Amino acid sequence: MSFFSGLRGIIGTPQELSDKWEIPETESDVDALLENSGNIQIIYKHSYSCGVCVMTKPAVEAFMEEYKETADFHFIDVKQNRPISNYVAGETGVRHESPQIIIVRKGEVFWSASHGMIREGVIREALSEM
Repeated sequence: MSFFSGLRGIIGTPQELSDKWEIPETESDVDALLENSGNIQIIYKHSYSCGVCVMTKPAVEAFMEEYKETADFHFIDVKQNRPISNYVAGETGVRHESPQIIIVRKGEVFWSASHGMIREGVIREALSEM
């Protein structure tokens, strides 16, 4: 099997999620995570039909274990739950894109990135500034 054949098999097929991900399903879930003044809230928007998403999800998951005590991780499948993705955009003021990561601290957007800027080192740098 070639690299591209393998990639085609991954794109479009939902992959198993780590149990560290929370999945907001309602506007109330989003309101609660945005109002959380304790832990850092990390929102990751993903599309299983996007090749870039296949590369960025592992970058986010790479530091989940390290930050499990201080951050809550939220996964939004933008195709399956577009209304929630749009609600997040409206409530945060961060225009919808995918892939996208939004870091919220004390109810305020601290940092966000999309597409090629979602890299482990870049995210770690943003978190270290908090």
